[in-house]
Amino acid sequence: MTVPADHIVDEFRAALDCNAVLTGGDADPFLLDPRNLRTADAAVVVRPADTAGVAATVRICAAHNVAIVPQGGNTGLSYGTESPTDRPSIVLSLARLNQIESVDPDRWTITAQAGVTIEAVQNAAKAVNRVFAPDWGARGTASVGGGIATDAGGNNVVRYGNMRDNVMGIEAVLADGTIWDGRRALVKDSSGYDLKHLFIGGEGTLGIVTSAVLKLRPATPYETSLLAAITGLDALAPLLDLAQQHA
Repeated sequence: MTVPADHIVDEFRAALDCNAVLTGGDADPFLLDPRNLRTADAAVVVRPADTAGVAATVRICAAHNVAIVPQGGNTGLSYGTESPTDRPSIVLSLARLNQIESVDPDRWTITAQAGVTIEAVQNAAKAVNRVFAPDWGARGTASVGGGIATDAGGNNVVRYGNMRDNVMGIEAVLADGTIWDGRRALVKDSSGYDLKHLFIGGEGTLGIVTSAVLKLRPATPYETSLLAAITGLDALAPLLDLAQQHA
């Protein structure tokens, strides 16, 4: 394990609040993946409370060549907790960025920080008779930022698409600590490159998502689950077509 030098840890503490930097046993819950199979090769967990804190953390890491493992709800099953072993690394947890910044039923949007859980977004949408469609089993722990970073699909992906299809704009911190704000909620935006799609599914490699404008859908009067046994693949497309017509 390659540990950031003490003076680097001190820089994190100086730049952030007293609860933001975890070491030793306090860091352990953030270092193990959900299946208890892999452990992050990092001894320091940094937990900023806002976008400015994320940017400050990234700037310090860039200055000292410290690798960053961004973490949302830590529900991923593809070994996202792993970190490089050839240089010091930290886990950058976004769990404290947990505020729903606005709910706008008239514009059919919710703006939420990266650490807000999917379930919290769904509940906020339900309160204004709207639906946030992406859904999966870990909804109570999985976060907006993690869902965006992995372009998660889930239970409703055939009907409503991946996270990519439900994100209208994002705010992200780039590798040098620059904050890029692309949180535009326009349904039609032909003003240039749609840069948010570089970050969605990028797993934090191009930037760390800190906030997002999410798309809401009309509330459905009821929901039901169906198990269909088909005799062959040729029946699959007509079945899907029928379901889409009546959904």
